[in-house]
Amino acid sequence: MGLAQWGSLIIVIFIMAIVVVVPMFVHFSTEPQVINSEQQQFVAQCVDATSDTKLDIDGQLAVASWNIYKQQNDGWQTQLSQLAKQNQLMLLQEVKLSDTFQQWRQQNHQQLAMVQAFRQGDIPLGVMNLSQVTASQSCGYLTSEPFIQFPKSSLLSYFPLSNGETLLVANLHSINFEYALDSYAEQLQQVLPALKAHKGPIIFGGDLNTWRQARLSMLAQMTKTLGLKAVTPNDDTRTTVMGYAIDHLFYRGLTLESARVINTQTSDHHPLLAQFRLGES
Repeated sequence: MGLAQWGSLIIVIFIMAIVVVVPMFVHFSTEPQVINSEQQQFVAQCVDATSDTKLDIDGQLAVASWNIYKQQNDGWQTQLSQLAKQNQLMLLQEVKLSDTFQQWRQQNHQQLAMVQAFRQGDIPLGVMNLSQVTASQSCGYLTSEPFIQFPKSSLLSYFPLSNGETLLVANLHSINFEYALDSYAEQLQQVLPALKAHKGPIIFGGDLNTWRQARLSMLAQMTKTLGLKAVTPNDDTRTTVMGYAIDHLFYRGLTLESARVINTQTSDHHPLLAQFRLGES
């Protein structure tokens, strides 16, 4: 192990050694529960919806992935509104489903699917897919951080496309506070069977916390197995930790036309955007 790797290991161990005191008003979810725009209560791991409208527009599909940092920074509404106008699908992480967020969503005519990781008081937090049409089905998964025990969430959603295919969207906020790969691998393995079973196009991404090479290698092996390609912008200003980009989008069964990053102060992550067209070139 070189000096750089030792330095990274020391930093990670220091982070893990911090005593995390969970406030009494934070309640962890023990079972994955999902809501959508029709089923507005967290009652089941999977929820269905009536979905006749196609996600793409004339074969074009614009997608964004963004860790919204629990809407803690000013300007998130403006940034999210801009993304909503430009994209038919948004994969969001660290969403706080507050009354303010719900008001924004309704004003911007966005359909949601969300899996609850934990609550702050009565407010759910977790990963969310926002889209201009409703997903036909969404299923959630939870994996606990091994040291701090906060659950991390994963969400699978299915959308009809205009070419008759069904798009599977996997949105993850990956395990972070672990130098080993056990829990990180467990979270990936949770969604792998559904991804392997799906015969149509796939979009897979989120805040994947790939802050060291071993994590990137594990992710690369999984995506290669699934036949997924990485979205890599030419001007790559994605958020990095220890020199590694941590936000990702992967795809299959689609043609990537363009990709870019929006630099912003409204979160500690920069949104990653991709423009696709249906079918493979």
